Amino acid sequence: MIIVEGIGHVNIPVSQLEASIEFYREIFDFEVETKKDAEAILSLDSFKIRLVKGNVASEQTMPVISFVMDVDDFTEAITELEEKNVKIVKGPESTESGESLTFTDPNQNLIEIYYEN
Repeated sequence: MIIVEGIGHVNIPVSQLEASIEFYREIFDFEVETKKDAEAILSLDSFKIRLVKGNVASEQTMPVISFVMDVDDFTEAITELEEKNVKIVKGPESTESGESLTFTDPNQNLIEIYYEN
């Protein structure tokens, strides 16, 4: 059995690197660790994402990537997303163990925020 000690980073394809960096900084407070012409690594505590110029989702296809981020204040998160005119695609909705809401980044990748009751 392989024992996983953590995830190094998640690759997220983007079409506009600067706009994507700004989105993840503004919405989640990620910090830019490194930036090159076609990629950037952003971090939030021990969680890292790598934004890479490449194939992105379109309106006709499924998203290239989708991931879930746990939040500490669900109501505050929704308010902030609405204030920043982020496109919400599903929710907010209650689940058996919490609440969730799904929205898109500038490249139509799906991001879900989740709050466990």
